[in-house]
Amino acid sequence: MSRPVWLLSMDSDAFHAPPTTTAALTAYYRRYGRTAADIALVHFQGPDDIQPWLQGWLAQELPRAQAALAAGEQPVVGFSFYTWNAAEFLWAAGALKAALPELLLIAGGPHVQQAEDYLGIDPIDVIFLGEAEVTFCEFLDCPSRDGWSSIDGLAYLEDGELVQTPERARCKELDRFPSPLDVLELTDADGNALYESIAYETSRGCPFKCAFCEWGTGAIGSKMYQWSLERIRRDWEAIVAAGIKDIWLADSNFGALKQDLDKAHILAELKDRTGLPQSFATSWSKKHSRQVQAIALLLHEKKLLPHYQLALQTLTPEALRLSNRQNMSSNEYEPIAKRMSEEGVPIAAELIWGLPGDTLAEFEANLDRLLATFPNINIFGYTLLPGTEFYERREEYRIEAIPVAGYGKAKGEYVVGCHSFSRAEGEEGYFLISAHILLVHGHLMPLTTRLLALAGAVPVSPLFRELLGELIEAFAAELPGLDAADRMAVYEARDAIYLAAAADRETTYRVLAATIKRHHLAHGTDPEPALRTLELDRALCPRTGQETTIEREFDFNAGAVHNALAAMELPAIEAGGKWQLRIHHPGGVGDVLMVADGGSWMRGVIRDSTPIGDVQYVAIA
Repeated sequence: MSRPVWLLSMDSDAFHAPPTTTAALTAYYRRYGRTAADIALVHFQGPDDIQPWLQGWLAQELPRAQAALAAGEQPVVGFSFYTWNAAEFLWAAGALKAALPELLLIAGGPHVQQAEDYLGIDPIDVIFLGEAEVTFCEFLDCPSRDGWSSIDGLAYLEDGELVQTPERARCKELDRFPSPLDVLELTDADGNALYESIAYETSRGCPFKCAFCEWGTGAIGSKMYQWSLERIRRDWEAIVAAGIKDIWLADSNFGALKQDLDKAHILAELKDRTGLPQSFATSWSKKHSRQVQAIALLLHEKKLLPHYQLALQTLTPEALRLSNRQNMSSNEYEPIAKRMSEEGVPIAAELIWGLPGDTLAEFEANLDRLLATFPNINIFGYTLLPGTEFYERREEYRIEAIPVAGYGKAKGEYVVGCHSFSRAEGEEGYFLISAHILLVHGHLMPLTTRLLALAGAVPVSPLFRELLGELIEAFAAELPGLDAADRMAVYEARDAIYLAAAADRETTYRVLAATIKRHHLAHGTDPEPALRTLELDRALCPRTGQETTIEREFDFNAGAVHNALAAMELPAIEAGGKWQLRIHHPGGVGDVLMVADGGSWMRGVIRDSTPIGDVQYVAIA
């Protein structure tokens, strides 16, 4: 009888894709394994899928597992652990262990690399450390527990004591690993794609040692190795033939390797020939060389690039030093941002709030500076993760953290204080993130924000926080129990605040206008240019209800202002004449769109700008 093995994986909230990680383990075993194991890939789209599967397993698979035990074959359930699924998988492990104590439960992935946090505490028998394909194969081929000590890359308990075998050496010849596509079903019986997206590796490793990061499992600060172009082309041909629309690359520094330009040309050729993929996303090289920029421009030309993101993370010198990032060329971002913006590339900057060495005042100054440089900025609260340098040095830097809601034993923790900023400052930073998400990502006032940042007459970040506080007060009846003083509660409730604000534009823009005016007057600055731009934002903001087209009249050249700000240029905003915009709105806020982060997808689009009088017609794409 073959040993039954179930390998469990689960998508994150934002990404539904085939289980390439567990498929890679399976493909390697099927090629190199010496024993008989019947491996089933179990992939959950979300937490709600686990309970029905467990009920089915208890009814249908438990008898097979018991029969395997009777025949001398110990059944195995493996878990691919990430931050987003750890709590649910630990619950599932407990339920499985309760049903069959002899069931062997194994785990791998970034969030169980601190084996001592799980073994002997949770119902996990063995943890795989580092790159796991070879380890998994040797483990299934091992005839008994007595042989575990000879397998590199394992952690388990022996007589109550933690045993960690020698570190597994990384594979340098990646073509030795067969493709996960060899064991995956990408289409249904009718030939239709089962997935819209896929995560795919062309290389492994990361040469940088960012103190906040754990890339892969033990690949930080290591040489990058890559698969051959022949293997990559073969797989990408299969992916587009299956009808999968999006390829999300799981490389750490795409563009850093000479062969990456060839990979980009393969993508471009596939798009020209088949129309797929429709989009391509990756983590870009931290060194934004001419090759990296050439790749971005090529992919943009082929309409493959949803964004080109510069992972700046921080501009504060001390935070850069402590994060081991002070010498990265990505810090020289201004000429890159200018060139990409001029070419129309959707460039974005990425920031992290909460890194040791930062302060709220410096972070706010950095944000204001970047708002005047980048058309898009993504801000993340720093989540302290196991396996990182900061995690190991949390006492040294006096890091204070609170659990990420819902992550439980994933060990994900929001950093809210450290040696360089207080707990109060830390939580105020999350309030700022919430405000930025609502006002800019939610598309309530992105143009006004850009105008203020480009003008530089008033600080934007303190205004953000003031605006959010006023909105929470204005919508208190729609947000029962939300205390604005509890900054982390506001962060968790940011989508509810956004939906309330979007549903009542009259109240929202009255509050925004009054606060912006007060903020300007307090700084001795004329508020009228900002207030006029806010009227343009109001006309374009995402809307509830059905798709519609509206017409709005302005006493300034709103079309020219829109064009200038879209090009990151400061417009002259003067009252004079009458202008009418025709704006198409897709609607759907509170129905299709439930989160502030997606506001730009539902924003109004200007169809034309018409002067009422003897002013030249302006067309806006």
